[in-house]
Amino acid sequence: MSIKIGIQDTPIGFTQNWINYCKKHNIDYKLVDCTKSNIIQQLEDCDALMWHHDLLLIKDNLIAKRLLFALEHSGKVVFPDFFCNWHYDDKVAQKYLLEAINAPVVPTYVFYDKKDALSWIEETDFPKVFKLKGGAGSANVRLVDNKIQATKLVKIAFNKGFSPISKRYYLKEYIRGFRLKKVSTIRFIKNLVLLLKPLKSSFIKQKESNYIYFQDYIPDNKSDFRIVVVNQKMAFGLERYNRENDFRASGSGNFKYLGEHDVESETLKMVFEVTKKLNMNSVAYDIVYDKNKKPLIIEITYAFVSKAYNKCPGYWDNQLVWNGGLLENYQDWMIEQVIKKIKEKQ
Repeated sequence: MSIKIGIQDTPIGFTQNWINYCKKHNIDYKLVDCTKSNIIQQLEDCDALMWHHDLLLIKDNLIAKRLLFALEHSGKVVFPDFFCNWHYDDKVAQKYLLEAINAPVVPTYVFYDKKDALSWIEETDFPKVFKLKGGAGSANVRLVDNKIQATKLVKIAFNKGFSPISKRYYLKEYIRGFRLKKVSTIRFIKNLVLLLKPLKSSFIKQKESNYIYFQDYIPDNKSDFRIVVVNQKMAFGLERYNRENDFRASGSGNFKYLGEHDVESETLKMVFEVTKKLNMNSVAYDIVYDKNKKPLIIEITYAFVSKAYNKCPGYWDNQLVWNGGLLENYQDWMIEQVIKKIKEKQ
């Protein structure tokens, strides 16, 4: 029974691990170029396509979901599949999805009408958290302290809109990293030079407008928990600490790996139950706790910076049993699931 996997050749994320797995286990594979018009022909002799696409790249955003859905519809196995992928980098879609399955979420509000948004501002309490529907690492996220700030954001949202890539945000992050000695002087100077240049044509530039998104601010969290569940069987992750004098943890670079006793069983049980409802084979949860210590999901994603998790000291299985050992090749679990699906179809 022969198997051949098409892999989109990318320099990021899971891709190299998938290639290494195929080489190690003598799995036939080919590197493909999903940006070419003949991609369907490229994949004719393949049973599957695996593509860790990038949320910031124009071509990936234009092509990835459409192509992966089309191939899945035709009967091929894909990663990420529809359940993992349709809401990727779309916090608005995630709001609807998580509410629809009754998951424990941070209360979220989305408006598509300026008057509705302004009326809500008059009635709600503050602070609130403002976000754009896309972005990672706390980009496009800010704390809104009062009605005046919220009203200003609404007016921008329903007028000129917001840039999906904020150079001001990245400048602050580069300075923060340099001060914390996490970025070398040479790297810092190179980053500043890049900020002075226009955005690369490959990056998303389209304005985010005609909607506004807020979440409740959940106080007294000095960190958040990033818990990854793969194949609905293994959970592992990080506790990410907030930036100094900031409420945001994602992208801070200050974290610890989660060990056996670092996560409450209630939280682990919740992520496995929600993952089953979502029918996702790869999902990372951002989690905070309310005043009653109940875990609340902020957002989800199928994709994440894979190298950040390679030194996790172990994982919990779906029976909440801890299994010790470094997770250097956890991406293998993804490709093993793809192979399993191919065999089931054959």
